[in-house]
Amino acid sequence: MQLLGDRIVAPKMLMIREIMVNNSCHFITLDQALFVRKGETLRLDGLQPVVERLDGTVARPGASYCTVKWAFKLL
Repeated sequence: MQLLGDRIVAPKMLMIREIMVNNSCHFITLDQALFVRKGETLRLDGLQPVVERLDGTVARPGASYCTVKWAFKLL
């Protein structure tokens, strides 16, 4: 999933395993698949994913991240 902006509200039920942040330089890989229900909010606290559940609880799934540098060569 690509996260654009500060947060997203899930338009439908989502199963997320990886998150690519706005600038496409950070990839976050979750320890386990994360289920986000329709209407729940996904945001990042630094590089830590945070899900605000519909019942008011906050989930912070375990994750690791890496920085990727893209290089292109014009032919």
